[in-house]
Amino acid sequence: MDQKTAFNILKLGQNVCLTGPAGSGKTYLLNKYINYLKSKGVAVGVTASTGIAATHMNGMTIHSWSGMGVHDSISNKEMRKILKKRHLVNRLKSAKVLIIDEVSMLHSFQLDLINQICRRFKNDDRPFGGIQVIMCGDFFQLPPVSNTQEKSNFISESDIWQNMDLKICYLDEQHRQEDKTLIKILNGIRSNTCDQKLISKLEINSSNSEFNTDTTKLYTHNIDVDSINELELNNIAGKTFCYSMRYNGKEALAEALKKGCLAPEKLYIKKGAKVMFVKNNFEAGYVNGTLGYVVDFSEEGFPIVETYSDKQIVAAPMSWIIEDEGSIKAEIVQIPLRLAWAITVHKSQGMSLDSAEIDLSKSFVQGMGYVALSRVRTLSGIKLKGINKMALRVNEEVLELDKQLLANSQEAKERIRTLSASALEKDQQAYLNSILPTEKEKAVSIKKVPGATYLETKNLLDKGLSIKEIANRRGMTDSTIFGHLEKLRARGDELNIEHLRPDSERFSTIQTAFEHSGGRSLTPVREILGESFSYQELRIVRLFMDQF
Repeated sequence: MDQKTAFNILKLGQNVCLTGPAGSGKTYLLNKYINYLKSKGVAVGVTASTGIAATHMNGMTIHSWSGMGVHDSISNKEMRKILKKRHLVNRLKSAKVLIIDEVSMLHSFQLDLINQICRRFKNDDRPFGGIQVIMCGDFFQLPPVSNTQEKSNFISESDIWQNMDLKICYLDEQHRQEDKTLIKILNGIRSNTCDQKLISKLEINSSNSEFNTDTTKLYTHNIDVDSINELELNNIAGKTFCYSMRYNGKEALAEALKKGCLAPEKLYIKKGAKVMFVKNNFEAGYVNGTLGYVVDFSEEGFPIVETYSDKQIVAAPMSWIIEDEGSIKAEIVQIPLRLAWAITVHKSQGMSLDSAEIDLSKSFVQGMGYVALSRVRTLSGIKLKGINKMALRVNEEVLELDKQLLANSQEAKERIRTLSASALEKDQQAYLNSILPTEKEKAVSIKKVPGATYLETKNLLDKGLSIKEIANRRGMTDSTIFGHLEKLRARGDELNIEHLRPDSERFSTIQTAFEHSGGRSLTPVREILGESFSYQELRIVRLFMDQF
């Protein structure tokens, strides 16, 4: 199916699984549909199964958007808690369309949980409470990550998959790879027909000593990645900075946190080091997987990273915590970076690379070879250091599912062809009319327009005054001024609040506490942090967080 046909199906309001090979333009089409909806004023949830994928569309993880977090299931008690969270109420009740990218890494039970949550918030028994759901992904890529020995089920095995009248849009054009030989190899992997003749073509640069030495190296295991990164760091002249992880709380819990954290216990770094962020911090401008080089160190001694998008970010310490009943049981604090001359294949999913040195000799899961090789645009940009039988192996269930998806996509394409241009436009307009903001929703928006008193507060803020100074100038309390700013922020106004920001470590600690509280209420966060953090600090950090 081409993108034009798929776009027409999306505009009909159908629940859609958008799939196709790597580089077929799935994310491009999603962004096109998102922009179309937003231009009409339609509330759309933009999400993905991972933080890296979410940032490609300026969205958030589906776990955060839905409020399901890391739950395997949700009890009635937990559901009642979720339903009381104001930011989730506002988000899900207003949502008309939900986008979920990289669904190959989403478990079947997670899709069922999202359906359950949406139906409860919407008070509507239709699938996902009547929200149009667009699921995007390629099942030949990496499967859901499992913490147990149990098999990880794809979303096609979820209960809701068969009951949501799902239309399949299987894109078959290629927009990343222009190299016909590489396309043939990738298609051979997908069809399980990649023979030794095709594999030998991958080895074209295996012994090329002139191959780009600064290219990204992709490996399957962390231990190989760590060895390469250590060697590259030692090759850089200059002072080595060491950042040691700090621990608080119960030792056993802190140890569990350390094992689950991608930041090393001791981070050794130099100016010129290639690094990757290992935690999400949308306010600071990075996510788990953002790449860059250390270009300097701040006055506080923290690394300054210049990302591939030419943005400079101070990598201040961040916290990872274990919380229970509102209190922190264990916490670790570290600079959220790791060396990145080499990265794992898992972390590369979603990236596009001009060249890569790839070692698949220790591949341990189906899909690894396909993901790694499809990151690169041309065969000449691949230097294959090694490969094993698992690397190019394809899950038999995925092969069968792919046949079904192709057939269903063909049916959807033929069905839409039976509609005349006028009938298609009429049906698309009818759906659009059904999801446009109602008069009641418009009236609510009008009520949110800030009055002159709020704008006067904003003008003083723009001049660089503190909360206390604004309150004194206006003869009001600090709390009233915060109320003005929060109403302005809720309306969507940009606020010049950089001069109010707490120091980096306190900011990160407060932000982490908000994330783990699961909401925006101040009291639960204060209970987590204790009296050493003021309510004013919490409200300031909340203002920063609410701009995203």
